[in-house]
Amino acid sequence: MNDALKNFASAEKAAKTVTPQRVRTPGRTDEVVNNAGGFTFKVSDKDRLERFLILGTEGGTYYVGESALTKQNAAFVRKMIASNERLVVDTLVDVSVNARAFRNTPAIFTLALVLSEGQDKAYAREAVSKVVRTGTHLFEFAQFLDDFGGWGRAKRRAVADWYTGQDAGALAYQAVKYRQRNGWTHRDLFRKAHPQGVDPVVGNFILGNGLDQGTTHNFGTLVGFERMQKAGTAKEVLDVLEAHKNLPWETIPTQFLKDEKVWKTLFYNGQLKGQALVRQITRLSRLGAFNDLQFAADYATRLTDEEMIARTRLHPINFLNALHVHQNGQTREDEWGYARATRDWIPVSQIVDALNDGFHVAFKTVEPAGKRTMLAVDVSGSMAGKALGLDLSCAQVSGAMAMTIARTEPAHIIRGFTRSGNGGWGRGSADLTDLGISPKTSLTDAMRKVQKHNFGGTDCAQPMLWAMENKVEIDTFVVITDNETWAGTIKPFQALKQYRQRMGIDARLAVLGVASTDFTIADPSDRGMMDFVGFDANAPRALAEFSAGRI
Repeated sequence: MNDALKNFASAEKAAKTVTPQRVRTPGRTDEVVNNAGGFTFKVSDKDRLERFLILGTEGGTYYVGESALTKQNAAFVRKMIASNERLVVDTLVDVSVNARAFRNTPAIFTLALVLSEGQDKAYAREAVSKVVRTGTHLFEFAQFLDDFGGWGRAKRRAVADWYTGQDAGALAYQAVKYRQRNGWTHRDLFRKAHPQGVDPVVGNFILGNGLDQGTTHNFGTLVGFERMQKAGTAKEVLDVLEAHKNLPWETIPTQFLKDEKVWKTLFYNGQLKGQALVRQITRLSRLGAFNDLQFAADYATRLTDEEMIARTRLHPINFLNALHVHQNGQTREDEWGYARATRDWIPVSQIVDALNDGFHVAFKTVEPAGKRTMLAVDVSGSMAGKALGLDLSCAQVSGAMAMTIARTEPAHIIRGFTRSGNGGWGRGSADLTDLGISPKTSLTDAMRKVQKHNFGGTDCAQPMLWAMENKVEIDTFVVITDNETWAGTIKPFQALKQYRQRMGIDARLAVLGVASTDFTIADPSDRGMMDFVGFDANAPRALAEFSAGRI
């Protein structure tokens, strides 16, 4: 039979196939039950590994608690290490080096597990300097190594290599900036790993033997640190910062970190960049530092510095979280155990605008696909779960991501979908809502509008059904979801096939998963459907490549 006729007949049959989401599709042996009771597919092992590395498990999901989700992912990572150790190492290096994840901890955890349980220790050791880049990373790495049992030769050598792989000046800076974390000090790790070949001046300083005053002329960081520790007034602190401009804020005695001038000096010395630049916004707001309009303008300019963002590996979520805190306050538990946001500062417009712009700049450069794109944000009840352990829901972050993708594709439509009422077995009304989000919407407004509609059951087929019913021509459906779909009378992949057949458009489906589970609504046997990791800084670029047919 002619292949074209066979394909046509198959498409006709597929378009007529309809299966409720809580029922297995006849003839499909590759469907699995998700946490909500709906039948979906499993993502590939590599995709699931990327989900864990990028999304982590902090906070769990709507259906799975943090502890259980962590155990599931740890067991999966162990299985991956046993079956394809080098793929695990290569993937975690890619995610970490290219700043695809909001937190580096899952990559550090996985690398420590490879060193503890893998076979190719030398290959894993080569990745340490790429992933474990700062003293904070090193102390976190050391704790994971310790937790996984024993300090064998490979572990000691990996830590020793971290020290010997840095020049003396860089190591001196690490020694004064990151003195203690996770219960570890550099002195502890020196005694564990016994690194050979470290500059003796820096080595003696780390071991607590003091400085040889006759040989410290090349180690101004160490001299400045010792001077700073003896400072008794704010003026003396400022004098030291003037003489030693490379001293980080961590070297300053705590009592002087309430001085506005000290922080401004640190900023103009270039010591506030990357995560420190974003994290200190709250402190500076409390101190009233942004009442200085020139300082506020300079700070805003640095927040949107593309080169700084790339060099320091700032992730878009850093900006989103900082914006949320700056405008809404910090969330703490009150005396009755309820989480409440409190703010004792006034948001500054320059900083708000800069955080909005920085969020979009932090995503990787995208070449538009030039396709008619529907951005469908899952705003069902399960998406109310916290994203990445932050005070932001998955739905809120998804709305912000949709807005960024819309900026790159002029021909787009943004909608939120859920199923309200009694949605058991697909009953209840399907809702596809105009969220009122456009590429020009502020992040705060986008998150507020998404949260307003965040309820109901999950039916990921709705975007395709709505477009088909309203005869809207779409080349690429982008569904941002936790993949816990269950409330529909037709599977999402079936709805897409019906859309293709009835509209005569070979539409694609990109699924941006926002939970570190192994479920996806994308049919792995259909090349026109593809799974991506939501909240990945590289997601918009990879999505555009898929939408354009370049991958």
